[in-house]
Amino acid sequence: MSTSNPNPNPNPSPHPQARSHPEEPPRKRQRARKACLPCRQRKRKCDNEFPCSMCTTYGYQCQFSHDDSPTAAFVEKVGSSNNINGPGTGSGPRNSPVTLNQTQTHERPYNTPSSARSSIAAPAALVLLDPMKRRFMGLHSVTAFPRSLGLDFQSANPPRVHSFAYNCGIRLEEVGSAHADLRDLISREDFKRYADVYFETVHPLFVAFDQQLFMQNVEQFWNQSGPASIFEAIMAGVAALGSFFSARLGSPREAELVLHAKGILEDPTFQPTIDHVSAWILRTLYLRATTRPHLAWLASCTTIHLAEATGLHMEIDHIALTEPETAHSTLKSEGLCELVRRIFWTAWRNNMMVSYEYGRSGITLPNITCKVPRYPPNDPRFQLHTIVELVPRDPADGHDLNLHGTLEKAKQIPDTHPFVSMSKADLCMSLYRHHRLLKLSIEKPDVLKLIDIGNVAITAALKLAEENKFWWNVLCTVFQYVCVLLALDTAESLSNVANAMGILEKIARLLGTHMAQEAVNTAKVLLRDSMRKKRLELGMLEVADVGEGRGDAPADLNGLDINWDMLLDPWNPTYAKGS
Repeated sequence: MSTSNPNPNPNPSPHPQARSHPEEPPRKRQRARKACLPCRQRKRKCDNEFPCSMCTTYGYQCQFSHDDSPTAAFVEKVGSSNNINGPGTGSGPRNSPVTLNQTQTHERPYNTPSSARSSIAAPAALVLLDPMKRRFMGLHSVTAFPRSLGLDFQSANPPRVHSFAYNCGIRLEEVGSAHADLRDLISREDFKRYADVYFETVHPLFVAFDQQLFMQNVEQFWNQSGPASIFEAIMAGVAALGSFFSARLGSPREAELVLHAKGILEDPTFQPTIDHVSAWILRTLYLRATTRPHLAWLASCTTIHLAEATGLHMEIDHIALTEPETAHSTLKSEGLCELVRRIFWTAWRNNMMVSYEYGRSGITLPNITCKVPRYPPNDPRFQLHTIVELVPRDPADGHDLNLHGTLEKAKQIPDTHPFVSMSKADLCMSLYRHHRLLKLSIEKPDVLKLIDIGNVAITAALKLAEENKFWWNVLCTVFQYVCVLLALDTAESLSNVANAMGILEKIARLLGTHMAQEAVNTAKVLLRDSMRKKRLELGMLEVADVGEGRGDAPADLNGLDINWDMLLDPWNPTYAKGS
């Protein structure tokens, strides 16, 4: 509910004379402005600031009205379920070494993605954010309820948001770990080199932070010393990914950088912040590129949970704040709003794709109101978001697969980046595997679309491999495509096996790893088993073609009128009509 403020200055100076204009004539006496609505309704003294100290103390939504009557609309407390329009002017900072100490702005809401696994929150603020400690929770939670009760009782000092009596306190809490100094693991020059590789390779596809702000904080890091911080985990993640994509020029201490970031992220003494989410995005990417799917899936799930813990999944005007005055004392930044959205949806995209590929459940958050970032149409991140939007909502429901419609939509997504092409194929092949598991039929046009998407993807994979940009799907997409071609088992699919196998072998030679050779060997085993199965089937037909018990030669078929085209190509509607 928006209201007009008689005093347009939202950040009044502590010196009243500083707010007067020199051209204004001096006044002997100024009449006090009318009190805000909450103070008037509760007959309390108002200091006429915005927000006033009384509303700040008791958690009410400070509003001024031109309505002088005593029956002016009653103002509910911030977070009350009766406030159908939400906090209105509520806003809060998302402080972070990467994202600065700025506040999100209010914008007209626009639709969030339908496949975000969310139910859009009611306008009333039913959740709470502690902007000082970045703690997000429901107003009904055990940590928020005592404070809410104190505000209802109009306590002079309501209890703080705290885990009162959460357990019996028999044991001391876990203490933090000692962390190495990142400066001892990597030099300033090496970090800059690997950061350049990161921003060239990873950042155009996955947004974990703002590049300019990151580099500013990196400069501060090298110029001063201090204890370990979450920002070091981000720096270590950037350096590790930059080293990984440097191929043979990578750092010999890359594994130590990864462990350094992991140790900081798992330290219980650090309160969750946006930097945690950023660092876990980087860790998810590194694990997806280097280790088993279970660990990558766990990391992606952890990232989403931390995004919820810091309130990134909701627009700030849907959240009540424990310290509402901070919302008005901090500069509002639309750029920060957009950055927070990009970080959240990057985390969501990682979790959805890793989960669906691995056949596990993605994290479903209720009440997602975070808006979709405004990417340019030709931005690869926009294409990747569009691809993940096509992941079925309910993988257990075969009717939700809609392979035909998804293939058509995926084919229309422009191939703005080789990684986009491979991601399209990954999604479509995941859908096909699920489709096949449910023993659902697939039409010939869909087979051809799947083959077209796959052929573009394996060409893109070979291009990246030749550039030493070994994304995880450089090998995975090509190997899975060979498997899908063999599973389709049509003339069109089998005619593409040789090309796919050739590209797989080229990439394996470029990689020179056990994992790559294992993929080639497995694909060859499947190919030979497919050939053996077909030979057995052919032998069965040959037995039927031999005369009864005498090994007679095949009968003369010249006199028979057989439509071989229809028998060999039953999908062709022309032959079907002719029959």
